[in-house]
Amino acid sequence: MTNIKLLPSDIAIDTFVGNALGAFARALSDKIDIAWTTATGRTTSSCYAINQIGCEPGSSIRKLSKMLGLEHSSLVRLLNQLERDGLIKRLDNKSDKREKNIFLSAKGEDVLTQLINARRRIMEPITGLLDDQELGTLNNLIEKMMPAIVVGGDDQHYVCRLCELEVCPQEICPVNLCFDEWYELPEKPFRRKINSKRKQQ
Repeated sequence: MTNIKLLPSDIAIDTFVGNALGAFARALSDKIDIAWTTATGRTTSSCYAINQIGCEPGSSIRKLSKMLGLEHSSLVRLLNQLERDGLIKRLDNKSDKREKNIFLSAKGEDVLTQLINARRRIMEPITGLLDDQELGTLNNLIEKMMPAIVVGGDDQHYVCRLCELEVCPQEICPVNLCFDEWYELPEKPFRRKINSKRKQQ
C-alpha cells in the first residue's frame, strides 16, 4: 500500500490521487473497449449503441443521439449498418409517425449478451479484490464523486452508455441520485429482469 505521508510536500494529495484515479479510469475504459470489440468484432460505437438500445429499448433516434453523443447523421449511418447486419429493428412510433422506435433483434440481444459477459470478465477480477465492507466504501465514494461528473440534461445517459442496467436498480443508481427527483423512491422501482445467459462464460 502507498504511504501517502511519503508524498513530497510540493505535491498536493488530491493532485496525486486524482492523477492515479484518472489513469485507472482510462485504463479500465480501454480494457472494456478492447474486450467488447474483441468479443463481437464490431467497432466501439456499434458496441455502445447495442448496449444502449438494449438498456433502453424503444428509444428514438433523437434520444439515442443524445445518449451516445453522436450527430444525427452519424447515428443514422450507424443504425443503418446495424439494421443491415440484422442486429436492430425499427418500429413505427404509435403517437408520432415521423418517429421510429429502435429495438434489438434476437441476434442483437445475443450480441448484447456477449458485451455484458465480456465486461463482467473485466470487472469481476477487479471488484473481487475487495471485501464487502470495502465494496460498500467504494460505492459510497463513487456516489459522493458522481455529481462532479454528471452535469445534467442528457449527460447521465452518456455516462451510463457502458452500464449493465439489469444489475443497477434505478432507485439506487449513483448517477440517478445526482438528480433531486430520485431521492424519493418510486412506488414501483424500475429494474430489468436479469437474463440468465448473462454470466461469465
